[in-house]
Amino acid sequence: MRNAESSAGCRAACRMVLLLFALTLTGCATYSDSFGVIKHNLAKQEYDAALTEIEKQAESQKSRVLYLLNKGMVLRMKRDFSGSNDMLKAAKSEMERLYAESVSENALSFIVNDATVSYAGEDYEQVLVHLYMALNYLELGQLGDARVEALQVDLKLREINEDIPDNKFSEDALSRYITGMIYEELGEWSDAMIAYRKSYEAFQNYQDNYALAVPDVLKHDLLKLGTRLGLNDEVAQYREEFGIESEVKPLVSEREGELVFILNNGLAPIKREKIIAASGPSPTIAVHASNRKKAKTTATVKAVAPVLVNIALPYYESRPNNVRRAHVSVANANVASVDETTPSVHTQLMEDIDAIAKASLDARMAAITARSIARAVSKVAIQNSVDRAGQHSDIDPAAELIGSLFVRVAAIATERADTRSWLTLPANVQLARMTLKPGSYDIRVDMLGSNDRIVETIIYKDVVINKKQKTYLTHHWIPNE
Repeated sequence: MRNAESSAGCRAACRMVLLLFALTLTGCATYSDSFGVIKHNLAKQEYDAALTEIEKQAESQKSRVLYLLNKGMVLRMKRDFSGSNDMLKAAKSEMERLYAESVSENALSFIVNDATVSYAGEDYEQVLVHLYMALNYLELGQLGDARVEALQVDLKLREINEDIPDNKFSEDALSRYITGMIYEELGEWSDAMIAYRKSYEAFQNYQDNYALAVPDVLKHDLLKLGTRLGLNDEVAQYREEFGIESEVKPLVSEREGELVFILNNGLAPIKREKIIAASGPSPTIAVHASNRKKAKTTATVKAVAPVLVNIALPYYESRPNNVRRAHVSVANANVASVDETTPSVHTQLMEDIDAIAKASLDARMAAITARSIARAVSKVAIQNSVDRAGQHSDIDPAAELIGSLFVRVAAIATERADTRSWLTLPANVQLARMTLKPGSYDIRVDMLGSNDRIVETIIYKDVVINKKQKTYLTHHWIPNE
């Protein structure tokens, strides 16, 4: 009877181990691994197909924020700006709800892994959701709503600085710059100057943290707006700092309008997982057996399975891109409203999300590593506890060994890095501004690779420029790999 019970227990334990191995194999794919098909669809500009793939992630409550963020970004690629803002607004609300993580989720992340916590967004992602909502409103011509989102950027940055005082991402240069343009169009010149100053301060930090220089477009905006406001001493200081002695073109006149072209270039880096495997010496356990006379004897043997643990850590991997910048020009140069010289301009780098994401992760790696090591220590303690318990039990030796293996496999299978991030963000954002007389234009955008070789040309037909207004035009470039 005893042997039959032991055999049944052994078979049950075997089934549990096999099931756990199956779960391990099916669970090896991380969040970032699920993005391959979506990226392929985006590169081919098959946005509906990408949305179909994203919809498969709708049921994941732990990653609902990312489902909403990615869906919102793909809808804006499709130029459905209203639909995009519906998704981004929902993501923003969910982020705010999750900002204070629950105690139970934190406890679960300590026991299992960091990916068990609901994703609330990285600090820079929480700022950029406001930026892209503002850009959507600008393309919809809803300047007042864009202004509201610009104010929300300011509040979010203050919150981040209060909660994470030593964080490298303490300001967002692009968001501040876009805010300046919004105030400028509204005629709120002093507020526009304040926003441009904050953008300049942010770029000074960007130089140190991300090796991103202050763009020329911002230098000239500070000079133009400072001149308009009569800030002569400040203008002189900027001229000295920037090395600009020549006269700068004045602000857009009341008889002109402006094209603002924004290039969302490539895709943000993707989080991968690296596994550091470790093992300890095999513990000595006592295996009980019965002789033919039913008298108990004890034989001490070495367990076949050593103590096994994994430490899983995330890292960012940049994604390849064949475009360095864009050249923007007027395609229908013969229209009456265009000067003899065809207006053209190159985009300038305004935000390096690739660098920001990596720096943000680097700043948190000490805490992530500490949590992973703490989990490993606790899992080793559990394995040793199970082995010690076996020394004093009457369980069948095979079942005991399988139970020990079960604990070890579980320790390895449950240790995964959190590879979640907003994967439809661009690798970098570039911008160009062009003053034009009112009229309808075909805008030519040449995507330039190394040595300014033209990779692809896009024509935007009938782009309307109105006097005293800015017309925003954005393009998302995702290369085929």
